[in-house]
Amino acid sequence: MSAMLPLFPLQLVAFPGETLKLHIFEPRYLQLIGECRDEGIAFGIPPYADGVMEYGTEVVLHTIFAVHPSGEMDILVEGRRVFHLDTFQRFFPGKSYPGGSVTWLDNDASCAADTVRELVDCYNRFHALLKTGHDREAFDGPHLSFQVAHEIGMTLEQKVRLLAISHEEERQRLVIAHLRQAAALLQAAEETQRHVRKNGHFKRFPPLDI
Repeated sequence: MSAMLPLFPLQLVAFPGETLKLHIFEPRYLQLIGECRDEGIAFGIPPYADGVMEYGTEVVLHTIFAVHPSGEMDILVEGRRVFHLDTFQRFFPGKSYPGGSVTWLDNDASCAADTVRELVDCYNRFHALLKTGHDREAFDGPHLSFQVAHEIGMTLEQKVRLLAISHEEERQRLVIAHLRQAAALLQAAEETQRHVRKNGHFKRFPPLDI
């Protein structure tokens, strides 16, 4: 099912279930947020990197924290559902902000318990290698893969790839693959540092009985 949606391209990925703080200062997007406030409409955030990317997330206005004397706003939005951007228009009909035709992606939130446990193990090992001291309290909910993706150093392109997947099991498998690769690199870097620290020290070897 396709629909027309106002768009606010940004150099970031917003995931379903995520809340995001934004400072709005461009007149066209101040118009958009004003309409969200007054009319209850939603808008889409498609990531931007050398052009508008083909997947994004519909968001709704949650809170307006402040309206500055200049008219600029500090707001909080919440991600709702993922879309494929079929067509992009520089101007939404009759408006100063962009828009486009989108198709909503289905979402299968089911995931095997074994996959979740593997994700937990990989996540904990990743942060242990980084020595962040980070300890996630919960590994549940329909958007676990999206929640974790922001905490493990995924690139914009990797996050968009995650958006394009409509099955939670497959998304978690992608996150696990990233965590395993990152952990291997971190482990290799740690071993290299260990060898470097040893260099320059006087070495004492046991006598050899030859």
